[in-house]
Amino acid sequence: MIDKETLKQEFGGILLGVAAFFYIGSLLFYHPADTAVVSRLQWFEMIGSAATSVAKELHNPFGILGARLSSLLVEWFLGYMSVIPGIAMVYWSWCVGRVRSLKPPLFFTLYAVLITLVAGTMSGLTSFRDADLYAGTVGRMLATFLSTLLGTTGAWILLLALAVGLSLALWRMLGTRIAGLASGVVDAATAGWSMAGKLGGLMRRVVSRMAGERNPDPGLAEASPARPRKPIVAADPVRPEPEFEPEPESLADETAQEHADDPEITIREAVREKEADLDERRLKVKTKDRGSYRFPSVDLLKRTREEDELIDESLLEESKSRLLEKLRIYKVEVVRISATVGPRVTLFELELAPDVKVSKVTSLENDLAMAMAARGIRMIAPIPGKNAVGVEIPHGKPRTVWMRSVLQVEKFKNSRLALPVVLGRTIANEVYIDDLASMPHLLIAGATGAGKSVGINVIISSLLYSCSPDKVRFVLIDPKRVELFHYQHLKNHFLVTFEGLEEQIITEPAKAVYALRSVVKEMEQRYARLEVAGVRNIADFNRKLPQEALPYLVVVVDELADLMMTAGKEVEEPITRLAQLARAVGIHLIVATQRPSVDIITGVIKANFPARIAFQVASRVDSRTILDSSGADQLLGNGDMLYQPANQPKPERIQCPYISSSEVEAITSFIGSQEGLKTAYELPRPDMNEKNAAGMAIRGGKVSGGGRDPMFEEAANLVVMHQQGSVSLLQRRLKLGFSRAARVMDQLEENGIVGSAEGSKPREVLVQNLDSLELLLRNLDG
Repeated sequence: MIDKETLKQEFGGILLGVAAFFYIGSLLFYHPADTAVVSRLQWFEMIGSAATSVAKELHNPFGILGARLSSLLVEWFLGYMSVIPGIAMVYWSWCVGRVRSLKPPLFFTLYAVLITLVAGTMSGLTSFRDADLYAGTVGRMLATFLSTLLGTTGAWILLLALAVGLSLALWRMLGTRIAGLASGVVDAATAGWSMAGKLGGLMRRVVSRMAGERNPDPGLAEASPARPRKPIVAADPVRPEPEFEPEPESLADETAQEHADDPEITIREAVREKEADLDERRLKVKTKDRGSYRFPSVDLLKRTREEDELIDESLLEESKSRLLEKLRIYKVEVVRISATVGPRVTLFELELAPDVKVSKVTSLENDLAMAMAARGIRMIAPIPGKNAVGVEIPHGKPRTVWMRSVLQVEKFKNSRLALPVVLGRTIANEVYIDDLASMPHLLIAGATGAGKSVGINVIISSLLYSCSPDKVRFVLIDPKRVELFHYQHLKNHFLVTFEGLEEQIITEPAKAVYALRSVVKEMEQRYARLEVAGVRNIADFNRKLPQEALPYLVVVVDELADLMMTAGKEVEEPITRLAQLARAVGIHLIVATQRPSVDIITGVIKANFPARIAFQVASRVDSRTILDSSGADQLLGNGDMLYQPANQPKPERIQCPYISSSEVEAITSFIGSQEGLKTAYELPRPDMNEKNAAGMAIRGGKVSGGGRDPMFEEAANLVVMHQQGSVSLLQRRLKLGFSRAARVMDQLEENGIVGSAEGSKPREVLVQNLDSLELLLRNLDG
């Protein structure tokens, strides 16, 4: 009879086994999405409707507790290597239940803990996919410490020695038990296999006996194989007479001959960028005011799964056949064809026969798009520097380009450019990096949702990862009010201040005019300093006078159309002056608009922005406005863009990387959490007596005009000069809308410059000449 003590021990062993099963199962069914779901639930809400709704969204079959346990151990401890202590729990349950000595499980538990640390650290030293899931935070931290202290090779040698030594020690202590356990497992497996064989033989005998009962007459069983003597099977070979008809065979031969004459497709190998760890560079630097600044870590960007880059050759061959078949219909002979597979499109390079005109191919753009059943194709005729015509066709397996993947390359880490910005990946999968200082200004256009704001975030983030606050400062103008508010965290490091303005991110049109004129004033003062120093540009000035080094200024305007509609020439004039003159003193413009029409992107602005980016636009007219050529209307959206460098004749197709708002928030919050610079970079107050800035004043940190419209004085000068007061005159000459022109006319009447309205007749002008007007305005301002 079993005593109570034995029952207690066996019951305890069963409980330990259940706990071990729950522990191991929870880890093996870990799912990353469960972390965000469980985090919404507080510990005191484990019972109730909230817990029930959360449990329905979980992927882990072990419920809320299993999801929390797996998230804690896999993400923050030692990753999947945390399963090894679970094996020790199984051994504990076996030893406790079998009423054995507890000394062996104690040794095995100590070994399991140490070998888990070693295995997690080894996983942290590797760089294969999902290595973080096998190492966890602790493993990655230990791996970083050992690789820094001993180097990667030394760390591997130490860890391998520890693993071998611990395993030998365990074998010496528990070798006989492990061997006995292994032999027991082998014996159990052998017995199970033999039992399965016996059971299978028994089942076969039962089945054969049942078949014998269904067909008891052996004579019939013997005669059954010879029964089908009717010509049913013999008639089958006679049926397919159409196989031997001459016409289908000749047609098949002709089709095969045509495809045999097609040129073979050559698949160009994609560029393999050399990867580099951006955090291995010097991250902590000293600023001019003797403070310390730390660059943001690349770990602030999401680590995404590497997508499969295998090329489906059968799909390429099918696309080539359809393309050549359509060209053959229009008598266009192709001598050679090659393909380059990019993130979202495939570029087919067609070398034409000598007697084929390029214009003949370009006229077939819509026909080829219909034949390929593509969303939109773009033709490059010809490809610069090549004897070929390019056809860009979207492929069926688009890949997302992530911000982290384009920063973790050797090209960006060791870049010698003054202001390096990452624009994305080309069709050849090459990371495209350009220097904002040599552009020198960038014009961005695209329809709503095409990727303009993400592109601006990518450019600013590239500069934040490559430049310190001593090297670059930002002037941010955001009429939308919601696109650039994340960068408010940079106010003590990268954002400039304005004399007389409290805001550092400008959102109102009147303040935007004031900020742009402040930048113009800064440009003039910088030119004066360059003249005194006897140098030609900011780079020479900073080399000659390092103690007085000037930072680069990057002016970002997120929506030009809104400013042009509300302020008109007051915005166009400073932007034009900066675009014409500011390059030498290190001031560069990034201007974006979703309305690339000629009244927004005027000829003067366009002439001074040689570098341009076009995302997807609505029409071919908009594409020609921004790029002087078509093609942007055939883009795919979501970051698909054409980049026109200043030194190339035709634009380059690039897939812009994706950076989320949470990643931007993480980068700016990290920078904002550091100690701010002791001295802010303040731009000077602009000259307020300029013609277009008349009537504007700064009172209490706000831009105002005494209640009058900013165009009031221009309108007064206009009506006195023409001695004619009408709303239509203000509309035509000042490019104002009807409502605003009528409001300005009412203000002119209130201040005694024009008389009251007389129906459709022009208003009477009460001021006779410009001298009298100047005196009147002076009294009004006084």
